[in-house]
Amino acid sequence: MGYHNKVKDSLLEIVWNPIYLCEHSLRSKLKKIIINFKITSSDKWLDVGCGLRPYEGFFPEGTYIGVDVDSSGRDHTMKSPDHFYDGHTLPFPDNSFEGVISTQVLEHVPDPQGLLVEMYRVLKPGGRLIMSLPFIWQEHEQPYDYFRFTRYGVDSLLKQIGFEVNGILKDTGSIEMFAVMFNSYILHNLSPPIRGMGRLITLMICFPVQLIALILQRILPDNGDLYLNIVVWARKL
Repeated sequence: MGYHNKVKDSLLEIVWNPIYLCEHSLRSKLKKIIINFKITSSDKWLDVGCGLRPYEGFFPEGTYIGVDVDSSGRDHTMKSPDHFYDGHTLPFPDNSFEGVISTQVLEHVPDPQGLLVEMYRVLKPGGRLIMSLPFIWQEHEQPYDYFRFTRYGVDSLLKQIGFEVNGILKDTGSIEMFAVMFNSYILHNLSPPIRGMGRLITLMICFPVQLIALILQRILPDNGDLYLNIVVWARKL
């Protein structure tokens, strides 16, 4: 029954979520990495820029603490941190956490290297860092949208600070990227402000586009240079 419910939920999500290909892949990759870290009940993890804490459920063991900034491109109703902070200095002593996770945050930080230094500081030696960052995405949470990241740029940033980079994954292929960007364009530019029209366009246009992209991504060649986001995990030396 559990398997059938998961299949049903996935089908419903791809029908009604116009950027399912992005969100599902990103979430799946983050969950797999966290599970592989085998977090114990004594571990403490910090979620930097936690928003509404979408990944808290991935930490059934240990202590999960969320922090976020007071002022950003998101309304306060979209934030549920344990602590607000000033965006510069994380309010924790050195060597406080076994792990830090930060998803889709660094592009909104005026000084991304400075925040990475802070993450390094609050991690214990050998502590783990997990991040997801955009490579291709529309401007969002304006005017607090500053950067996009390649895998080489992130690798260089982390190594300069002292992290050992253990892996970098891309969340989508080229065709999936085009499908999500096409759907985003349709909804943000061609959807009339009529009640229910967005749902109708999602069903009639966005759903078929994603379904076709799922098929084409598996049969057409792809050199891997176009993608939406990257997921990186690293260790404090």
